[in-house]
Amino acid sequence: MRNFLTKFRIPTLLGLAIIFSGIASGVFLTLQGQNFISKASPDQTPQNITLSNISDDTVALSWTTTSSSVSFVNFGVNSTNEHTVLDDRDSKTPKAHIIHYVTIKDLLPKTEYQYRIISGNSQSETDTFTTASPLSNSGGFRPIIGSVLTDDIPLDEGVVYLSISNASIGSSLIRDLGNFLIPLSQIRKSDLSDGFPLTDETIVKLTVLSPEGESTALFKLRDAYEELPPLQLGEDLDLTILEDSPEVIIDYDLNGDGKINSNDISILLQNIGKNPKNPKYDLNLDGVVDQKDLSLLGEQINQ
Repeated sequence: MRNFLTKFRIPTLLGLAIIFSGIASGVFLTLQGQNFISKASPDQTPQNITLSNISDDTVALSWTTTSSSVSFVNFGVNSTNEHTVLDDRDSKTPKAHIIHYVTIKDLLPKTEYQYRIISGNSQSETDTFTTASPLSNSGGFRPIIGSVLTDDIPLDEGVVYLSISNASIGSSLIRDLGNFLIPLSQIRKSDLSDGFPLTDETIVKLTVLSPEGESTALFKLRDAYEELPPLQLGEDLDLTILEDSPEVIIDYDLNGDGKINSNDISILLQNIGKNPKNPKYDLNLDGVVDQKDLSLLGEQINQ
């Protein structure tokens, strides 16, 4: 009897060992397979989806993906399956990008559209945008023109966004030699009810988004009358800060007599208020001639 049990136990234990070994190997291979699939299928989900350049017949859609992917937009009034639009840089065949930018044209005014972004094997949720009413007056401001560099080399891929407090967002793809152009004629109030009242003192922020990094620039519209200095990727530029310079006498010599004295103080006192006769009198560029400007001028007289 004992011999019978011994003969029975040994193959049974061996069989169990083989079974457990097979299970362990299967789990290992399964995990390895999952890891391989994870590495072979990078996330192409649309991120940072932004609507910009909204007008009565046009809207721009931009987004990013963590890896290069082929993307396009499906949209329509009643369904997202009515129309398809490719990236502005693609013609008939969609190409892979990390920064994606699609301009949808020939839209109807004051109309709600549905859209969905298709990106590789992923897609966004269905969302909507509404076009604006036609503008009666597009304003007289020239477009914002500039360029973006990375290590002093023109950036070859990216988007520049223009933002103004309480206004709609403007944007532009970065083109050849790192150049961009953002029209101001279609900038509207944030609710799209009417054109935004731009002035020389309007503060504008540019944000550069690219696969290689980001940068920002802050300035007043009057600073953009001349071409903006090149934006360096990874750096932030603030032209609203009044910096000391060898030409300080030009800033504070308000009557142009070559001196900074009580006569200049008198001119400031005559222009206290929100609407100075000459923008030059607003020394700290905050839109108001007040005690802060008097203090700045006083410091120059005391030097």
